[in-house]
Amino acid sequence: MTSPFRQVYRCDYQAVWLGLGTIVLLLGWFFLDGDIGVNFADEGYLWYGTEALQRGEVPMRDFQAYDPGRYVWTAAWSFVLGRDLVALRLACTLFACLGVFAGLLAARRLSRNGWFLTSVALLLAAWMHPRYKSFEQSIALMSVYAGVLLLEHPTARRHFGVGVFGGLVAFMGRNHGLYHVMAFGVLIGYVAWSRGGRDWWLGGASWAAGLVMGYLPQWTMFVLVPGYLRAFLQSLQEISAKGTNLSVAVPWPWRVPLPYNDIMWAPSFIEGCFYLLFPIFFVCVGVGMCWLGRERLRQQPMLLAVAFVCLPYAHYVFSRPDLVHLGHAAPVLALGTIALAVNCTRLWKVVAPLLACASLLTVVPHTGLARKLFGSKIFVRVPLAGETMFIQINEASLVSKAGTLAQKLAKPDEPILFLPHFPALYPLTGRRSPIRQIYFILPATAEEDRQTVAEIEAAGVQWVLLNDYALDNRDDLRFQNTNPIVFEHLRANFGAVPVEKLPSNLTVLRRFRRP
Repeated sequence: MTSPFRQVYRCDYQAVWLGLGTIVLLLGWFFLDGDIGVNFADEGYLWYGTEALQRGEVPMRDFQAYDPGRYVWTAAWSFVLGRDLVALRLACTLFACLGVFAGLLAARRLSRNGWFLTSVALLLAAWMHPRYKSFEQSIALMSVYAGVLLLEHPTARRHFGVGVFGGLVAFMGRNHGLYHVMAFGVLIGYVAWSRGGRDWWLGGASWAAGLVMGYLPQWTMFVLVPGYLRAFLQSLQEISAKGTNLSVAVPWPWRVPLPYNDIMWAPSFIEGCFYLLFPIFFVCVGVGMCWLGRERLRQQPMLLAVAFVCLPYAHYVFSRPDLVHLGHAAPVLALGTIALAVNCTRLWKVVAPLLACASLLTVVPHTGLARKLFGSKIFVRVPLAGETMFIQINEASLVSKAGTLAQKLAKPDEPILFLPHFPALYPLTGRRSPIRQIYFILPATAEEDRQTVAEIEAAGVQWVLLNDYALDNRDDLRFQNTNPIVFEHLRANFGAVPVEKLPSNLTVLRRFRRP
């Protein structure tokens, strides 16, 4: 006779093994190349915000930032792991473990076969690149699992739980909150339709209550932190006016040139195929939903959850179609393709291994380990903010010159400004940004430029390290063109200082007029 205690507390051993396997896989990858390379722009943006939060500064109000949630995660882990760049990457890896584990729990609805789940694990882990962006794809995978749980048992409690999840992810990124509302608004509407409209109001109200509850940390900051709500609304206004990304052409597979001697041809071609897979997947899902009908659709929670979640995330992919943004939705797209294959072909068992191989071939060449072992650039071992790392020789030169500026040329009380998008140089040199904006990419309005000039003068900036290069090979995106008023102010009040072996694209400026 089975004990009631065992019935209540029986262990899901496969889930335990999936969790342990996820940790081993992602931590193993981290220990291989977690100390290789440095991204001065986007990774530095996260690193600077983490350190600023530890100093007691408020995101968006005191410094240009994401929503506070991800800084809370990385800053909390820094008390255990340390405050250097490698520790930051490890904190991001731990969050990626949650995303891959959620994806595997959803995928085993399709098959519990060990080889199948191993292929899916490799596929999902491959797309946790770069680490500082793993919040995006992890939240997308968690959303798929949340959708599966809701479709399997659409109780009021699960509607509420999904809402709490939505509020929490909105605290980590307002775009995730928007995508959640879009995806689960449609999904909850489908649930009501599939049940003949029964208790639709209860599910919707429970979900809405969960959203309010999950967003409670943000509500608290709105009320208790002076100036935060104003900064948040101003940030929303800037995003609605300018967007968040610089557009580039979609790298469709037929746009990839054919230099067969180029080792990156195959990864680039496969990357283009992933972009092509998005419209193919949505067309196939649309046809399949019409063909299956209401009753049979209720038996496809995995396919439905992926379709509803993937659609809004595809918007983010095509807002700037490069490998980094592709990774935000590619793992969800891969899960959807596998789910579609399970329902449409007897050869579905080979789809997961094929997608895993394609994902690894696309992403791995861009990892730090691959660039160090097979790249043409030389890596050197240097100390960086308390940790020894392997970085490219040109990166080491930039760090060295920034260190010379911060420690030898400038006095400790003389503020330094790194322009236009080198936020990593602040924690690397032990400095803090003298102005609120730490990342200049999008063209500024005259009012914004004048505000930046006012902040430069109010802070008494004495030194500037400027890199006036053409981002995306576009002259209109040089700093002198995106921020012309600030650039002219620097020319009028600062002079170039000769620095030995300074890279040609960099200029060190020193104030010659008192503010």
